[in-house]
Amino acid sequence: MIIATRLRDLPLRVKLMLVFAFLSITTTIVLTVTLTTMSGNRMHAELRERSDRIARRLQLQLEPVMASNDRLAAHTIFASYSGDRELDGIGVYAADGALIEGTGVRPERLPNGADIATDARHVIAVADVKSRQVPLARLYLSFSTRANDALQRHDVWIASGLGAGVVLCALILAVQISRRITRRLVRIAEAANRMAAGDVSQISLDDFAKDEIGAVAHSFNAMVEELNRLSKDRDQLESTQRERLEHLVLDRTRALEQSLEMYRLMAESTRAIPFILDVTHNRFSYIGLQGITAFGVPESRWKEPGALDMIIPRHSNHEVRLRFDECEGGSFEFLTPLVHLDGRRTEVRWTGTCEWVEGAKVLRGLVLDITEVRRRGLEHAASQKLESVGRLAAGVSHEINTPVQFVTDNVQFMRTSMIDIAAVALAYRGLQHAVQSAGDIVAAVQRTVDAEKAADLDYILENAPLAIDSSIEGLGRIATIVRSMKEFAHPDQAVKQSADLNQAIRSTLVVAHNEYKYVAEIDTQLADLPLVQCYLGEINQVILNLLVNASHAISDVVKDTGSLGKLTVRSRLDGEEVEISISDTGMGIPEAVRARVFDPFFTTKEVGKGTGQGLAIARSVIVNKHGGTLRFETECGKGTTFFIRLPVGTTDTALLPDKIAA
Repeated sequence: MIIATRLRDLPLRVKLMLVFAFLSITTTIVLTVTLTTMSGNRMHAELRERSDRIARRLQLQLEPVMASNDRLAAHTIFASYSGDRELDGIGVYAADGALIEGTGVRPERLPNGADIATDARHVIAVADVKSRQVPLARLYLSFSTRANDALQRHDVWIASGLGAGVVLCALILAVQISRRITRRLVRIAEAANRMAAGDVSQISLDDFAKDEIGAVAHSFNAMVEELNRLSKDRDQLESTQRERLEHLVLDRTRALEQSLEMYRLMAESTRAIPFILDVTHNRFSYIGLQGITAFGVPESRWKEPGALDMIIPRHSNHEVRLRFDECEGGSFEFLTPLVHLDGRRTEVRWTGTCEWVEGAKVLRGLVLDITEVRRRGLEHAASQKLESVGRLAAGVSHEINTPVQFVTDNVQFMRTSMIDIAAVALAYRGLQHAVQSAGDIVAAVQRTVDAEKAADLDYILENAPLAIDSSIEGLGRIATIVRSMKEFAHPDQAVKQSADLNQAIRSTLVVAHNEYKYVAEIDTQLADLPLVQCYLGEINQVILNLLVNASHAISDVVKDTGSLGKLTVRSRLDGEEVEISISDTGMGIPEAVRARVFDPFFTTKEVGKGTGQGLAIARSVIVNKHGGTLRFETECGKGTTFFIRLPVGTTDTALLPDKIAA
């Protein structure tokens, strides 16, 4: 990387010289190596061919000599080759490899086949000496390559010298060409630098060559002429536009000031208090007139360092100050209680952005007193609950009236029975007195028998326990309904509390019994659940709304058929969440309206039968207030299932902004 950077920064002349040098040196080296290699291979092949010729000649000469085993003749033949500078070793060996006769460089014993040692400095030739195709001996010849190597080195030096000359000529040519090219480019660069410095009036290149650099120079001259023209046009445009721009800036400044003033008037005419808070220095850079009026503190005090501790003390507004401390960046929105300097308590919503300006944390936004809105929201929720209770009042009264009726009948029976039993008791007392006083016992016994018959005592003894059990059962039913109504009408809470959702489901089923008992069979599958942190009264309202909707959906299917649909209520624990599902066997939700079922005031029921608020409120309660989910699965012609999922944890989301809308 460093080498590439340094090469990039070299002058063009040096780069051209390096390129020429590299190409010429590379070409010379490649050609030299190629030529010398080819020459060496050629001389080596010639030496191999010569060794084969001499070997064939010696085979013929040694054939009669070996046939007669004349070693002296063999020595004479070998001596005749002593003047050959390339042939530095010759020998003849018996079939078992033993040396018969030889001179020069040769092995003492000739191995068989591939075991003959060879090297780069010798060419070895081995041939068989035969007589009438019968092997007599083996001939060994060793030829030295020293002469060929010397000749090859000589060729290398000659080629290297020629290459050096070529490189030198190439460098000289490169220097000349690079000087001419760079000189022309330097003139263009100098002209460009003068133009960059602002001097475009006297710049003109006199390079009229027809090559690429000449074309660049011609284009550069044309560009300079165009720049001169544009410079004159720019000066003229500046002179004509400067005044117009100044007027435009003044107009825009006035418009901006008016907009800022209008924004200030609008912001300060609402109930929301605009503010800019420097948390780091504990002071307000800006506060709306509403804040000054609401707190009764002069504007100058708000802007003093430490004003935050005076206007919103930490000891009485711990939650507010904690939210300020936790805010690190981006937009924010939260609800907190606020204690004023005079001790008045309100609930406020803070919205805006948090950012760091020159090392200081600054909050910009609006603060709105929502105490009245919260009160109205609670009243609205209470009215919704009362509306639901009122809608179910007739059914609940009927549910209570039935056990009250048979309890009353049983009490009337017991009342009349007690009169008859009293007459029988008096007759038995008369019998007891007659026995004790030795009176007319027979008459007393007869009166007793007559009293039992008149009272029908056997009937009373048989039916009185049944009447009492029936009355106890009816009173228990009444107590269950009253207890369920009490649990259903659980008062709204300021904070979440632990609640048994299974018990809430049972209570709501009792309250809504009259809604579904004539149209559906109820199937409850309630698993063991932990206590859940929630607003129990609002959860009861959600379950009731879903049960009533499911009952109406089943009623639309069964109508006057006399058959019953099925209403299934399940609960289960899934990880850290509790799931409640309510299924019906109605017609399902049409695909065209599925996306709108949670919209406020949307309903598919007849006018006067539904307000379209039930599912909207249910979703607000589950999602916004409890951080859960409310969804449904439906199939046309088969029914619908709504799923409520609530976290088991204790996270309190009561201060979410959407709670106000609920």
